[in-house]
Amino acid sequence: MSQISYDGEIARLAAGRLDSLADGLVATMHRRGDALYPVAAALDPVSRETAQTLGTVGGSFQESYASGVDELRRIAANLRAHAALAAVSDDDAVDSFTSLM
Repeated sequence: MSQISYDGEIARLAAGRLDSLADGLVATMHRRGDALYPVAAALDPVSRETAQTLGTVGGSFQESYASGVDELRRIAANLRAHAALAAVSDDDAVDSFTSLM
């Protein structure tokens, strides 16, 4: 028979670590984000077009990256919400049986 257990404290710790990971990713993007938008090496059309294309790709990468960070934060919030709900549920279960003792 399968058994599922949920430890709210571990969930809260995991949520904190996910938030820390998201913060680190945001900080890295702020420090290194300029590399996604290179300047043309010369004034010729090929260099300008290459720089523009790389900038477009860099912008798309930055949007996807930000979306991933947002998802990490949503997962962390969800873990915290479930940890709080589990604590309330456990307290309610204990209260239900207290009158039987």
